[in-house]
Formats: sequence, structure tokens, C-alpha cells
Amino acid sequence: MRIMASIILAYLPMCMGIDNGIGLTPPMGWRSWNAYGGNIDQEIMVTIMTKMAEKKWNGTSIADLGYLNVGLDDNWQACGTGYLGSFHDQDGNPIINTTRFTSMKAMTSYGHSLNLKVGWYMNNCICDEHQFKDPSYIAKHMQQSAAAVAEAGFDGVKLDGCGQFLNLTWWGSLLNQTGRPIMIENCHWGGTVPGQTTGDAPCSGTTMPSNCPYNFFRSSTDIRASWSSIFFNLQSTVAYQGNPPLSRPGTWAYPDMLEVGRMATHEEDRTHFGAWCIVSSPLILGYDVSDDTVTEKVWDIIANKEAIAVNQAWAGHPGRLVVNTTSSTGEQGVSYQVWGKVLSGTSQAVFAFNNEPTVAITAEIDFTQFGFSATDSVAVRDIWNHKPLGTFVGSMSAGSIAAHDSRFLTLTLSS
Repeated sequence: MRIMASIILAYLPMCMGIDNGIGLTPPMGWRSWNAYGGNIDQEIMVTIMTKMAEKKWNGTSIADLGYLNVGLDDNWQACGTGYLGSFHDQDGNPIINTTRFTSMKAMTSYGHSLNLKVGWYMNNCICDEHQFKDPSYIAKHMQQSAAAVAEAGFDGVKLDGCGQFLNLTWWGSLLNQTGRPIMIENCHWGGTVPGQTTGDAPCSGTTMPSNCPYNFFRSSTDIRASWSSIFFNLQSTVAYQGNPPLSRPGTWAYPDMLEVGRMATHEEDRTHFGAWCIVSSPLILGYDVSDDTVTEKVWDIIANKEAIAVNQAWAGHPGRLVVNTTSSTGEQGVSYQVWGKVLSGTSQAVFAFNNEPTVAITAEIDFTQFGFSATDSVAVRDIWNHKPLGTFVGSMSAGSIAAHDSRFLTLTLSS
């Protein structure tokens, strides 16, 4: 059920955006759902935080690379124990399942001791709440939920789309009023996005930073560890790559958590990561980071500082689809795609990947499609292999790209 507009407006300031000063680059971190689903508890979260900060990999930790936000997802709540069979009490306070989570404050304090940020989750999907009709209780529920996020020491919150508490403008206002900078994830599966003039969070999305009441927004449905899901979710970002783009500092388009470490092959893991980098998506790991064998398997991918630098760069645009070739065998009728992202006035990142399931393709990179003239000398660097490939004029071949593999390059005007 949605609150009447008059009731909502009584609790909102005139400014519809947020001003929390965070999310100015795509957030990086880890969230619990992909690896654990609802089988999550405080002990697991503490173990994950410890692993994120452990300097086990050539003296480097996952957190050292920038993956600082550790998020708890659904199933922290005590389902059915609250007012009207909810998981909130009569005063609007969330009721925590203390068998699973003995102390949220102790958990966030431990994360902070490791220099990590810790995120929570609201408007839950497990035992979702739709039973409230009294506007005064609804307001109390919202106020106490937002207050609980800050009081427990959380630094972020994912706001899902399952319960009745969908108004992100209201959430943003209440979270701002706590005085604590809180990263807000809009998980409305592409239903609430920048540029809307009505709905749960109207905002133009064209200011700098963005005036939307959330720091990143789901552009897609939930992700799965399959090539078809990765490809489908990536395409959902195209709608926000216009001029002006709606994915920008303060509010990033997010095709969901990374499935790196859970894909069928190393090539798919790498292509998935590169695709999220080229479109400036938040990089939120989803594999079980307590399993060192998986971290070792994907370390060359998630620790690729050149790829991460492309993801974090902002020179006016989040990245865009440049070439889309057709096929009868590739996912959604696509053979291969080439994406680009401006890094500076003289440099661009280029990402080409093969969407064919079994055969290799050869992609030609036309420099004029990336802002260079046909006579410019362009220095090309291979991001995956950390090496220069030489200087070319006009175009270059990306070579043979195996099924579901990719090339990740930087193009720089040669002086």
C-alpha cells in the first residue's frame, strides 16, 4: 500500500534529493545475498569482514583495493513477532532476530575497527510487510526504521522493493535527518530511476552531483550466475547513458551485484567484471570471500587496478555502448559488443566482448568511434595483461576473442 501524497508531503522537506556527500564514485564492496541468501548471521558477517581486511594477497587485502562496503542483506529480522504480525513493534522499531544477530552495534563496530563501512537492508522481501493502513503508524515505522540504521552504526542501507515502504524520497529525508552519512541503494529493479517526475522518487538526475534521493539504483532484475543473466543486466544500463547521462556521481546505474567467482569459466568471470567497470557500475562482490580458493582464482580480476581505475574515473560520462553486431546464435541475437568510456580529453577505455557461446570472433576497433580522427596516432594498452600493444592510426584489430571472453584496452592520443 502506498501512502497518500498529502501524508507523505507532511514529512518531507522541499528539497527532493539527498546531500550525504557520498557515492561520488561507484561504490565498491561485498553483499551477502549472492553467496548466502537467507542463511546469514552475525558470525558469518564478522568472518567476511575479517577476510576483507586480511592482508593475505601479496601483502594486500580486498579492502585495500577499495572494496570497503560490507552489506548485510535479508533475513536479519524476527518474522511475525511484531505489530500486526510484522517484524516491527508497536512503536515502529525493527525487531531483530537475536538468535542470528546478537548485537548489530557490535557488528558494525567490528567493521569500523577494520576501517570498513557496514550496510544494512530494509523494506525486506522475506516476510514482506503490507499490513499497515494507519498513516500515523506508517510515519512512525519509517521514522524508527531510519533511526535504527543510524543508531546501530550502519553506513549504508539497501532499500528493497518488496514491502510497502517504497517512497525513497521519504527514506532519503529521514536518513539525512539522522545526521549520519548513509549510502542509499535503490533496489526497485529498474522501476524507480532518475528522470521520473512522479512515483517513489521524482528527480531530474541531471545535476552534479545527481539530485536523486539515492546513491545508486538497480537498473535491472536480480542477477544470476549465468551468462544470459549477465548479458541481460548489462543491457539495462544503456537507458542511462544518454546526453546528459543519468548515471553519474551521486547516483550510479547498477545492474546488480557481481557474480565474479561464481561463473562457469574464468573468461566469463573476467568479462563480467570488465563490463561492470566500463559502465561505471558499483562493484559489489557476491562470492563467498571466506573461501580463499575462490579469491585466489579471481584475484587477477578483482585486483586489476587498471580496470578498477576505469570504473572509478569520471570525465563526464559513465560509459556507453558503441558497437552492437547481430548473430543468430549469440544471446539476444548479438554476436559481439564494443563499449567505450571517456577517461580524459585524450584518453578512452574500450571494452570488446564476444557474446557467442562456442565460437571465436574478431573485432575491429575503429578509433573514430571513440573521438579520435582518422589520422591520429593512438597508443593502445592492454588492461587485462598490463602491457602496451603499440601505436596505431585509424583502427586496430582486437584479434581473435574466444567465446565469452573480452579485450579491455585504453586508447591514448600519442604526442
